[in-house]
Amino acid sequence: MGNYLTSRITAEKHVHVKTLKNSKGRPDVKFHDLPEDVLSAILSKLPVKEAVRTSVLSTDWRCTWTACPRLSFGVNDVCKNVKMKHQHTQMFIDRVNAVLGKHCGRVVDQLEIKFIFESKLVDHLNNWIRFAMSTHAKNLAFDLAPPSNLLKYGDHYRFPFELLDNKSVSCLACLQLSFVCFKPPPADFIGFPNLRKLDLHALKTTRQDLESILCSCITLEWLSIVRCHLKDEMKVVLQPLSQLQYLKVMHCEVTKIEFDAANLSTFVYDGPYIPITLHHATKLENAKFWFRGAVFQRAATSLLNGLPDVQNLTLQLGMQRLEVFYIGTIFELWFSM
Repeated sequence: MGNYLTSRITAEKHVHVKTLKNSKGRPDVKFHDLPEDVLSAILSKLPVKEAVRTSVLSTDWRCTWTACPRLSFGVNDVCKNVKMKHQHTQMFIDRVNAVLGKHCGRVVDQLEIKFIFESKLVDHLNNWIRFAMSTHAKNLAFDLAPPSNLLKYGDHYRFPFELLDNKSVSCLACLQLSFVCFKPPPADFIGFPNLRKLDLHALKTTRQDLESILCSCITLEWLSIVRCHLKDEMKVVLQPLSQLQYLKVMHCEVTKIEFDAANLSTFVYDGPYIPITLHHATKLENAKFWFRGAVFQRAATSLLNGLPDVQNLTLQLGMQRLEVFYIGTIFELWFSM
């Protein structure tokens, strides 16, 4: 995640720039002569804090930065030392609220928040999600994870499904969540009908709740699940993910993985040896596995049974690595240490 603002340059608004020539006969274009969309494109290269500061340069620039539809806020905006971030939480909250207040009524394609979660942030996070939904944002990213050695401690942020109305949730195309908790959504929740990319890290949930959410993502093409400790099966079969092309499961405590994904082309897994079955995955081209403490013969047999149509298979057991390439009925095997 990075700190940036980005503006779209629309073809409908073609503005002629006033050009003057300097003493050398070259065009002399001043910043305040540029069209608003060009100014926004320039500001998109700056962090939010720096973009806001440009408003003091000129009365013409006072509100230019508010036209940028991609907003990103991170802990580095208020504090360079992560260990001292608790002393700057209120400053971060005030800064985000100030910027979003200026964007009220404007289109925002993306809202990104990167700050270590604490209970003081709950109401503000909920308000920021309300803001994103009110602007029909297409991309929402909340990275609230603490350092990796503290991931198992502390309460996760409960994702407020009740704040997602049918119209706004239909606009979401990309959802990235870290250190959140999935509780059962409202009975009338329609899911994420147009979501194409879902990135989940340090998710706290149950098998049933995760399956319910994934089954609602009927257009999902890209799915990554990292450090999600279900201690149960990860299974999506009743409602196949027919559009899914990329699937990654890493460092998760699960007992089994079973997906029905007919268009899956890439599958990546890193973790302890478990049974893995991908139904109808006839288009699977690349599968990579890093098993911890598995017996080679058992792991290889299980994978070949669960992934009969895979073309390129990479299997690593500890320091041992096996690659399998299927070409028709011919395949080649080799070891590397």
